[in-house]
Amino acid sequence: MQEHPLKAILSRIMRGGSNPSEFELAYVHRGAADDQMIIKVSEIARLGKGSFLLRDGETQIPFHRVLYVLDMKRTLLWRKKHRETTG
Repeated sequence: MQEHPLKAILSRIMRGGSNPSEFELAYVHRGAADDQMIIKVSEIARLGKGSFLLRDGETQIPFHRVLYVLDMKRTLLWRKKHRETTG
């Protein structure tokens, strides 16, 4: 089975020569402003098969809740594909 493209990008950021605190990630978080939370990739402690664990050791975010990943220049590295509705 092929690796999730988001996992590949986050893995490259976290293990490459880049500073993870220079990358931003937004995910769906009900109750937050605009129902989303924005964090630095440096807040991620561990990548799993379909999710990541934050440094608090308790918060696990599934990849399907991630909306986008930006670099420090605000360049879009990854964005969630939206399903098209037929009507």
